[in-house]
Amino acid sequence: MIRWLLLVLNLNSSDISTSDTKIHILVEKIELQTMSQPGYTIAPVQKEDADDIMDLLKRTFFIDEPLNQAIGLCENETCTELEEYCSESMLKGLSFKAIDADGNIIGVMISGVCPLKVEDDNLLSQAERCQNPKFKRILYILARREEGSKLHEQFPDDEHIVDVKVAATDPSWRRRGIMKELVRVTEKATKQRGIRLLRMDTSSAYSAMSAERLGFTCYYDALYKDITMDGRPIIVPEPPHVNDRVYIKTLFEKP
Repeated sequence: MIRWLLLVLNLNSSDISTSDTKIHILVEKIELQTMSQPGYTIAPVQKEDADDIMDLLKRTFFIDEPLNQAIGLCENETCTELEEYCSESMLKGLSFKAIDADGNIIGVMISGVCPLKVEDDNLLSQAERCQNPKFKRILYILARREEGSKLHEQFPDDEHIVDVKVAATDPSWRRRGIMKELVRVTEKATKQRGIRLLRMDTSSAYSAMSAERLGFTCYYDALYKDITMDGRPIIVPEPPHVNDRVYIKTLFEKP
């Protein structure tokens, strides 16, 4: 399993799977089929959205995310590994889109259910097997993140968590509250599944500030210059994106 973020990368979740039909019923039950805001509507991601969502991500997350940008991950061409990561949780019932009045996708939040305890050795082995030298460096960062955050020790009574894996907004629609609305509907869907923890990893200083405004608490914070291998930093993004962080929002207390 791999996590990233935001926003981050996070690869992969051990998902609590349900059929597509059950997912559709779940979404209807929590009244998330469509939720309108001025100028845009929030709705669940559907299979037919995949290409448009990938186009949005290639214009935003692929090139703007600080780790991706620091190593030029998608500088000359797309990254197959990153595309696979983004696609993996897209249709698991916890991903939502923002669409404008013409039906264009202008924002997306891709999330998935993950086990709270992740084996560090598994993450390291994925990094070691990766054939893409740039993506390999990101995987090593993610492995160090899991090793450092130890969320299973901080939340010993929880087995699963919903992980916000990727979030993006069309540049012309930023500062319109789209991310806030996408987080809100993701929180509702998370609680409907009986999961009380929502995770958001941040490599961007701006995403970290957004997470805090949205009520998330930081449980892991490391300077990129201190995340090293063989005595050298693995990746050091440009300031102000100098911290690797893991945020958690507790949605309800255990009985």
